[in-house]
Amino acid sequence: MKKTKKIIKRVTFFGDGEAGEKEKHYQAAKRTARLLAENGYIIVNGGGPGVMRAATEGAKEGGGRVEVVVLAKKSEPDNYEGVDQKNLKMADKIIEEESYPKRIEKLMELGDAFVIFKGGTGTISEIGMAWNRAKYDYGHHEPLIFFGQFWQKIVVDLITGLNLEKKEREVVGVVTKAEQVLALVQGRKEK
Repeated sequence: MKKTKKIIKRVTFFGDGEAGEKEKHYQAAKRTARLLAENGYIIVNGGGPGVMRAATEGAKEGGGRVEVVVLAKKSEPDNYEGVDQKNLKMADKIIEEESYPKRIEKLMELGDAFVIFKGGTGTISEIGMAWNRAKYDYGHHEPLIFFGQFWQKIVVDLITGLNLEKKEREVVGVVTKAEQVLALVQGRKEK
C-alpha cells in the first residue's frame, strides 16, 4: 500500500449490519476500533448494528470518540438495517442525512481512512465510492484497508480482472490483525 500524505484523524468502519456479537468479524472490528481509539483516532460508522456497533463499542472501550451518520427517520426505506439505539447512545456525535447516497457521501467526507469488514451490498457500494475517491486524491488519498484473509483473493481478483491504473492498485491493503490496521493508518509498514 502506498503511504498517503493525508493526516489521518478519523477512521470510518464499513461492514456487516447483521454481524452478531460472537462472530469473528464483529470481534475483529471491536478490537480494531479499540486499538485505534487508544491511539487517538476518532471512529466513524453508519450508526447501525453489527460491525458498526462493534466499532462504537471498541472505540468507547479504548476511551475514544465516535461519530455516526444515520438516515433521518422520515428517509429510512422499509428494508434499511436501521439505526441501532445502543450505538447511538454511545456516540459522541450523530449526523442525520436525508438520503442513502448523502449518508454514504458524509461517511466518505468524514473518513481519512477506511477499514472494510465482511458485509453485503451496502459494503460493496461503500467500497466502490471509497476506492474511486482514493484514486482522485492519490498521494493525499484515504487508505482502503480490507480486514480479513478472505479479502485477499477478492482484492487480487478485482485488481487483476479489472482495468485498474497503478495508483488505483496502490491505495488498498489487506490485513488480518488490528495492529496491522494501526500500522497502515500511522503510515508504517504492515507487520
